[in-house]
Amino acid sequence: MFGRLTLEAFKHDWIENGANFSMIFGAILLAVFITYKKKWMWIWKEWVTSVDHKKVGVMYIAVSSVMLFKGVVDAVMMRAQQAMACGEVTGYLTPDHYQQIFTAHGVTMIFFVGMGFVFGLINLVLPLQIGARDVAFPYLNSLS
Repeated sequence: MFGRLTLEAFKHDWIENGANFSMIFGAILLAVFITYKKKWMWIWKEWVTSVDHKKVGVMYIAVSSVMLFKGVVDAVMMRAQQAMACGEVTGYLTPDHYQQIFTAHGVTMIFFVGMGFVFGLINLVLPLQIGARDVAFPYLNSLS
């Protein structure tokens, strides 16, 4: 089924493994917390399926803030690499890993932070500025 895929394909640096394990651990911790508080139905009914433009705007800004944190961590990693790479010392990242972080940082900051924050702000403020009670197509807005 997987062809020649073996465990050898999953060997990475300790930085990549640490990031993977921390993301998995954080997701499990968040799921356990939401289950402990019994908030799954509340999140589904009040936030995920909401057509209220203000809630959609808040969700855009919340996801944009999480992506901003990721972008800042990427920027700190890149600056630390540049500070440590001096002379014959190549720093703590491989060149391939640095290129991946550089590219992911640009995509994250432009598409997920910049555009997400602007869309969230538009969802929050624009209907209130023009005096509309809601956006023209609330289901399409919620789907986005």
